Amino acid sequence: MKGLWITFEGIGGSGKSTQVGLLYGYLKKHLLNVVSTKEPGGTILGGSLRNILVNNLEVSPERLSELFLFEADRHETFKKIVEPNIRVGIITISDRGIDGSIAYQGFGRGLNVDMINTLTNLATDNKKPDLTILVDLAPEIAQERIAQRDNKNLDKFDLEEIEFQKRVRTGFLFAARNDPGRIKIVDGKKEVEPLHKDIVEIIDTFLMKVEYKG
Repeated sequence: MKGLWITFEGIGGSGKSTQVGLLYGYLKKHLLNVVSTKEPGGTILGGSLRNILVNNLEVSPERLSELFLFEADRHETFKKIVEPNIRVGIITISDRGIDGSIAYQGFGRGLNVDMINTLTNLATDNKKPDLTILVDLAPEIAQERIAQRDNKNLDKFDLEEIEFQKRVRTGFLFAARNDPGRIKIVDGKKEVEPLHKDIVEIIDTFLMKVEYKG
């Protein structure tokens, strides 16, 4: 049996990373073969790229450079984590995936979406995630949540102005409209546990549909 590739998307402060951890725990509890990763930073090279792209506030790549670095990280993640796991029947859950570049570099930075799709297809050998959970949340609420974080947990994208965050959210919703079979939208305003239950329902239905046995 082939494995599955499940990604989580959403603007900063949406709560997607918390939900990634909860879903990972849920699937492990049910004795399914599952691993968790993230973009950027899921591989050794990705860790260095994450420092450049997300953590180091003193480094500001040009828009196209930023896109290329994200795609390089994506290719590493796909070839070294996702693809090998698919071959041996393991579920890979990723905190962010291909739709993040459409939202952040496309709608957020203003780069051409068709160009981004071309580069992403190269990075993933034309493979898309089997399922994507989009945790949707208004940027105003997300910023209130981010303001309560410790400074060490902030990244460059969290610090972008609210108009940027609005464009990014629009980008995610654009991706969902164009691929509704893959991308399922959940309400990020909900509390952690009710939201987790919504996601579990989507996942259980999906696993039954594809007849994944684990």
